[in-house]
Amino acid sequence: MRRLPVLLGALLLLCCSAPTAPEPTPTPATPTPEPTPAPLPPLRADLHVDTITEMVERQIPWDHPSLEAGLDDLEAAGVNAIVEAVWIPRADPDPRGTAVGKLRRLRSAVQASHGAAAIVTGPDQLERVVREGRIAVVLALEGGTPLVEGEATLRELRSLGLSMVGLTWTESSAWADSCAEPREGAAGGLTEGGRELVRVANDLGLMLDVSHMSDRATAETLEVSRAPVIASHSNARALCDVPRNLSDDLLRRIAADGGLVGAMFHGPFVDCEGPADRADVVAQVVGLVERAGAGHVGLGSDYDGKIKVPEGLRTIRDFAVLEADLGEAGLTSEQVRLVMGDSFLRYWRAVWEARAATPEGLPAGAGDSAGSPPAGRD
Repeated sequence: MRRLPVLLGALLLLCCSAPTAPEPTPTPATPTPEPTPAPLPPLRADLHVDTITEMVERQIPWDHPSLEAGLDDLEAAGVNAIVEAVWIPRADPDPRGTAVGKLRRLRSAVQASHGAAAIVTGPDQLERVVREGRIAVVLALEGGTPLVEGEATLRELRSLGLSMVGLTWTESSAWADSCAEPREGAAGGLTEGGRELVRVANDLGLMLDVSHMSDRATAETLEVSRAPVIASHSNARALCDVPRNLSDDLLRRIAADGGLVGAMFHGPFVDCEGPADRADVVAQVVGLVERAGAGHVGLGSDYDGKIKVPEGLRTIRDFAVLEADLGEAGLTSEQVRLVMGDSFLRYWRAVWEARAATPEGLPAGAGDSAGSPPAGRD
């Protein structure tokens, strides 16, 4: 009986000293693959319309059937990128207030589209919105008179979503000459303040629109700007000799710098000999491609800008017919795709890459390389 406690103690010691079974190694979780982005649909872009001015002056909504580039027309035509120009009339008593009011009205119109459209402020946003099957709306300023405080006003408008700026319209401004009234001598071209605004626009990733500028102002903008420029709605002067169109020299310089020219539809700037039709617009596009290359040519209709609309291009719904005509005129399918919209995305990316490394004054959610979301779902 004395041996029983000894045996029990030995058994207890053996149990306590037995090796513990190792815990199983957890199986590493399989990483969830990133979703494959939807393919980018064919881009169809119009680089300049004046629809907001028609909406404001006539107090009509964006989908009103009398508009040449209304929301319903854009959807019917498959136009998925649209540059909406904020135009300021001559002698406006409050040009800054007019610009701010139109920008806000545009934002309201986009919000009322119930998701059909979104304002974009950078090329990544544009691509993302188009992949989602929506219309990317780009806000532009046509004319520099609203920039009453120069850089401060430009930054203010940028904060409201502005992405493109033209420093003059048919009147010369404090910043640049207009082709309609070029100034002589030392006052011509870009003013010193205009040169500074070009640099600020570069820093902010703003596209610089030279349509309406004098030849000298355009050439000086090309010299000052470190980013390529856009002539959003201009044709070839060699095909229609008016000051609003671009000389072959300027067309080639814009293209050599990586810029973009949008063929416009106003009849007297398409065909100087008489009423223009769709074939004349096709001839202008082909002429621009021959001079600048398809990668530097787009379409900037100027719809809703009280233009003399060419026969066969009554509204933006006719873009599909124009696209087919360009192919029949001898452009390759790749050239047609560039003209219809791909050239605009290429161009905007080049502008974006030239902006300041740490730009200030960008709108919230601007479409930078980090891939931030579109600027609101409005």
